[in-house]
Amino acid sequence: MVESLFVLMIFISMAALFPLIYGTVYRMEEQLAPERRTEWELFILQLRKELYMSHSLNITDEQITFIQEGEVVSIEKYKEGIRRRVGGRGHEIILQEVSSVQFYPCGSSLCTRAVFKNGEKERAHLHLFAGEAI
Repeated sequence: MVESLFVLMIFISMAALFPLIYGTVYRMEEQLAPERRTEWELFILQLRKELYMSHSLNITDEQITFIQEGEVVSIEKYKEGIRRRVGGRGHEIILQEVSSVQFYPCGSSLCTRAVFKNGEKERAHLHLFAGEAI
């Protein structure tokens, strides 16, 4: 009888602590979310800079290619990220934990959409400054 009461007391104590532990974990995840946003913004800034200094843009669903300083540069979906390659060589991950990405023309601009592994969605609209129509 005493043992049963002791086990019940431990169970009730654990059950009372569960919401506190869950709340702490949830807040930690919320604090990490701004890092994903910062990584996305850095990706868009780099992409905008690359497009500004390039020509001969070619867009497919999950890849864009362009010529920069005489080299063919590609930015493409690779496994769970987006990578940059120069001349078909190299492997520079520029955005991580991406489940899908889409590049598509919208007017005289390039639009991109990304869905991250955690379900977050981001979009961007990049104007092409070189005057080159897509």
